[in-house]
Amino acid sequence: MTVAATALLVAASMASVHAAESGSAPDGAPPAWNEEFAYLTGMQAYIYGYPVMRYAELRAQWVASGKGPVQMAVNQFWHSRNLSDPRLQYGGSPNRETPYSVAFVDLSHEPVVLTVPPNADGRYYTLQIADMYSDTIGYVGTRATGNVPGDYLLAGPGWQGETPKGIQTVIRSWTPWAAIFGRTYTDGTEDDLVRMRAFQDGYRITPLGAYLSGAPVPESHDVLNVAANDDPLGAFKTINAAMRENPPPPEHAALMRQFALVGLGPDGTTDMDSLDPAIKRGLAQAIVDGNALLARVATAGGSIVGASRTDNGWFYGPSNWGRMSADGDFLGRAGTQVFSGVTEHLIEESVKLRTFVDSDGRPLNGANQYVIHFARDELPVAREFWSVTLYDERFNLVPNDAGRYSFGDKVPGLKYGRDGSLTIYIQPDRPEGDRAANWLPSPRDRDFNLFMRTYFPGPKMLDQSYVAPAVRKVGETTP
Repeated sequence: MTVAATALLVAASMASVHAAESGSAPDGAPPAWNEEFAYLTGMQAYIYGYPVMRYAELRAQWVASGKGPVQMAVNQFWHSRNLSDPRLQYGGSPNRETPYSVAFVDLSHEPVVLTVPPNADGRYYTLQIADMYSDTIGYVGTRATGNVPGDYLLAGPGWQGETPKGIQTVIRSWTPWAAIFGRTYTDGTEDDLVRMRAFQDGYRITPLGAYLSGAPVPESHDVLNVAANDDPLGAFKTINAAMRENPPPPEHAALMRQFALVGLGPDGTTDMDSLDPAIKRGLAQAIVDGNALLARVATAGGSIVGASRTDNGWFYGPSNWGRMSADGDFLGRAGTQVFSGVTEHLIEESVKLRTFVDSDGRPLNGANQYVIHFARDELPVAREFWSVTLYDERFNLVPNDAGRYSFGDKVPGLKYGRDGSLTIYIQPDRPEGDRAANWLPSPRDRDFNLFMRTYFPGPKMLDQSYVAPAVRKVGETTP
C-alpha cells in the first residue's frame, strides 16, 4: 500500500466513526449507504483539496475583491511595509521579523521573470515559490541562491521555450498558477524600515514577453471566482474549480477517479446542486467534519508519516514540510502546513516548533501566568535569527497595549541572566520590576499558542534533537 493510500485510509477510518454518529438523514434514520460513501469520500477529498481551495480563496481576496489591506494584481507584488501586527487578520501565523511580499503568478500562458536587487547590506531575504497546493518548488534568496541579484525565470508546466540570456536559473512549477511568499528582514527601526522598503521595491515580476520586448504589462485582476461562505457545498465547489484550473499530478489519478464518483475533483460535476440529496448531505457533513479534523491536526502538529516529534509540549514542524505531497502526507499538508500556516518553509530554510500546552499538558490560556526559562545551552541556535511569537486560536497576533508579540535573539531590551539564561514571563498584565523587560502579553481568558522559528537552523534543529524548555504555569492572574 502506498503512503498516500495509508494517509487517506487513516482519515477515512476516522470519518467512518463520524458518519455513524452524524445521523444526518431525515427523521433520525441511519445515513443511507450513498450518503455515508459520499461522506467518507468527501472527507478524503476535503483533506486533499483544502490547500488549493485556500489558495484560491486568498487569491480571490487579495487580487479580485478590492477589499482588505492586502491587494495586488496578477503577477504583481504586494509588500507589507512594516512588521506584522494584529490588524492583519488572515491567520497563517505571521512572523514579526520579516515583512512579507506576496504574489500570485499566472504561468498558464508564458513564464514570468522574477527580478531581485543587489543586496549590499547582506540583509536576510527569501522569496519562496509554492505550487497551488502549498508545497515549495523553489527559492530565490540569501541561502538558496547565494544572495546573487538578477533575473530568475519561473516556468509553468509544458513550457519548452528557450531560456533568455542573463537568466540566473529556471524554476519550474507543475501547476499553471504559483504563489510567491517573500520575507525580508528588518530590525524594525525607522531607519532600517526605510532601507528594507527600498530593497522590497527591487523585487519585480515581468511576463516573459514583456521582459523580452520592453512592452508595458497590462494590469489584470481576473482570477477564478470562489463560492460563497454560506453555501453548504461551497468548499467543494471551489475545490472542484481550483483543481480543474490546477490539475493534480498524473500519479494521483486513482484518487481523482474515486473523488469523481461523488461529483468531486477535477473530473467532478460542475453542478453540485443537482447531486442526489443524500450525497449532498454526506458532502456537506464532510466539509464540517473535515475542517474540524484539520484544526485538531494543526493543534497536535500531526504528521501521518511520523515526520515530527514532541518534547515538553513543543512539537516540531514536520521534517517533510514544504514537500509533503511527495510522501503522500496530504493530511499534514492540509492541517499543519496550510490550516495554521498558509505555507511552510523547507527545513533547510527554517525549522519551527509550536506548543499549545503547558508542562502539565493543559491548554495555554490567558487566565494563567506562565514562565519559560531557557538555560544558556537551551537557547535555540540559528545562523540568522530565532524567535518565539504568540498567536490566538485563529493563528493571528493578539492585540495588546504594549505592542509586544514575540521574543528572540534580535528583540532589543531583553534581560539575560548572568549565566546567559533567559526567562520570559507570559501573562495578560505587566509584571513588576525588571521582569517587565521580558514580558510577553497573553490574551486574557483566551487560549493561545507559541511558535518558535529558527532561520538558517543549526544541526540540532535539523535533526530534531534540540529540546525546548516547557511552558510552566506559575499562578492565577488577579481579576
